[in-house]
Amino acid sequence: MSAPTLRGICAASVFFSLALTLLPEGRERRIASLCVTAALVLMLLGLFRSFSWESYAVSLAEMQSASDAIASSAEEQNRALSRIVIERECGEYIMDKAAELSLAVRSVRVEAVWSREGVWIPRRVSIVLDRDGDGRARLASLIEAQLGIPERDQEWSVEGNT
Repeated sequence: MSAPTLRGICAASVFFSLALTLLPEGRERRIASLCVTAALVLMLLGLFRSFSWESYAVSLAEMQSASDAIASSAEEQNRALSRIVIERECGEYIMDKAAELSLAVRSVRVEAVWSREGVWIPRRVSIVLDRDGDGRARLASLIEAQLGIPERDQEWSVEGNT
């Protein structure tokens, strides 16, 4: 279906409507209305006769492929953003708990991994302290209990010492 063909049908419809309004009421107008309706139906059927079903199918397949690619890209971006959010929130949790335990933490870096269940889970953490403190062991056990990161996957260092 081309735009010029559709415009032609629309123009013919307007023309026929005007012509019908000029006809007097009665049998002639009803017959003319029937003929106009039949002509418009034949024009519309002619559009479908010349319609290329093959190109329609190809276009539909291309659109479906593009839609799948966009959905896949959006899913990957969502995963990446989810990972960033999980890592950031876990890092903030560790910083808050360290502050509660009076530990001077310079930086926290959490690494999350994709699980079999289809979610990001924190796997490793690197914590840099300004100075070592008494609450370090307590914070390590809180990280293991609350975030599921065992002490063997917690890397601790003091600024200036690795």
